[in-house]
Amino acid sequence: MSRTILGLIWLAGASLARYDALSVSGEWMIGAYKAVLSPLQGSNVCNFQPTCSQFARGAIQTQGFLPGLLIGADRLMRCNTIAWSYYENYYAGEVIGGRMPDPVASHVAWLRPPDEPGLLISARVGNRSPERLRVTQSGSVPDSARSIAYVSPFSLGFADYLFSSGEYSQAAGEYLRVRFMSSQPGLSCYAGLMAGESYLRAGDLAQARHAFGDLSAPTIRDLRQYGIARTDFAAGDYVGTRTALGSITSPLLARQAMALDGWTFFRQRRFAEGASRISAIGSDGPSQRLSTMDGRDIRRRSRLASTLLSAIVPGAGQIYSGRAGDGAYSFLTVASTGLVTWWFAAEHDKHDPTYVKISIFGVITALFYAGNVYGANIAARDYNLLQERRYVQRADSLFELMSLEPDYQSLLDSVSADTSPPGSE
Repeated sequence: MSRTILGLIWLAGASLARYDALSVSGEWMIGAYKAVLSPLQGSNVCNFQPTCSQFARGAIQTQGFLPGLLIGADRLMRCNTIAWSYYENYYAGEVIGGRMPDPVASHVAWLRPPDEPGLLISARVGNRSPERLRVTQSGSVPDSARSIAYVSPFSLGFADYLFSSGEYSQAAGEYLRVRFMSSQPGLSCYAGLMAGESYLRAGDLAQARHAFGDLSAPTIRDLRQYGIARTDFAAGDYVGTRTALGSITSPLLARQAMALDGWTFFRQRRFAEGASRISAIGSDGPSQRLSTMDGRDIRRRSRLASTLLSAIVPGAGQIYSGRAGDGAYSFLTVASTGLVTWWFAAEHDKHDPTYVKISIFGVITALFYAGNVYGANIAARDYNLLQERRYVQRADSLFELMSLEPDYQSLLDSVSADTSPPGSE
C-alpha cells in the first residue's frame, strides 16, 4: 500500500511539472481500452461525440494528466442511459452519428464554455415588417412607392415585392441596383438602407454592414449608424453595438437606440445594467417588465455547496444541481468500485495476497470519486448558465415586442414629395 501511495505522489508531482511521460502513459491506457474493451462494448455504446476515449485523450492533451483524468472520469459517469434527457439543456447542438456534441472545452471548471446551447442569436432586431412596404395580394405597389416607380426606370416595386415576400438576398440585389443607377439622391439613400436591411434579414451580416457603412449622406447618418448597430448586435458584437449607438442624436431613433443598448447588456448577462437602461425608456408593458429583470430572481446553485455535497455523498452535488440521473450513476459507480476494493481488502490473504487487485481498484475508486466531486462543480456551473440562458430568452421575447426596426417611411415620403407622375398636374 505504501508503494501505491508513493506512486500517486510521484504522479501528482510529475503532472504538476508537466512531465511528458504521464501523457504518454495516458495515451497507452486509452489505447489499451480502445483495443481491448471498446470492441466488446459494441460500436454505438457511447452517447457523445467525441467518444469517451477520444474525450479523455483530448482532456489529457489539453489540460494535463491528472486534470484530464478527472475530466475523463466525470465523462464516463455522465455517459449513461439518462444522458439524452439532458440534451436540450446541456448538450444542444448537431447530433452526429446518433451522438450528442460534448467537447472537452465545455467541461473545464476554470473556463467558461465556448458555446452555450439553447441561446439563439437572431439576425433580426424587432418583429415588424414595414406595413407601407408590403405589396398587396394583387401585386400592386403601395401608393407611396408608386410615384417613384412610375418616374424611374429603376423601380422600387420589384425590390419591395421581393422584400415583402421574404426573398431578402434577391431584394438586396435589386435595391443596390436602384441605389447605384438612380440619379435621385433621396431614392438612392432609401434603396441603400433597404439593401442593408435585406442583407441583415438574410443573415449576411458582412454584406449588411458594408451596405449600411457605404452610405455617406449626412441626412441619413443616424439611420446608417442604427443599421450598423443592429448588424453588430446580430453578430454578437455588443460592445460594437453600443459604440455605433453612441453617435445617434436623432430623437426619432432615441427609443429604439436606448432599447437596443439595454438589450446588449442582457445578452452579456449584465442584467442590472440592462434593466437600469430600459427603465429610462417609458412605462409600456415590455419596458416595464424588462426594467424589473435585474437578475436577482434567477435561481442559482452554489458551486462550493455542490462540490462539498458530492465529497460527502457521491452524486449528491449533481442531484442538488438538477442532474439526478448523473448523480445516481456517480453514486453507483463510486459505490460499486469501492465495494469491490473493500471485498478484496476484507480478506486480502484469501482474495488478493499481493495487494495488486486492491491497489488497482483502490486507484479506480479514488479516480471516480474525484471525478464525481469535479463533476458536481461543473453541474452547478452548468445549472447557473442554464438559468441565465432562460432569463435572456425571457428578455428576448419582450424585446421582440418593442418593434426595434427603424421606420424608413419618412425618407420614402420625402422622396415621393419631390417627384410626381407625368400628367399629375
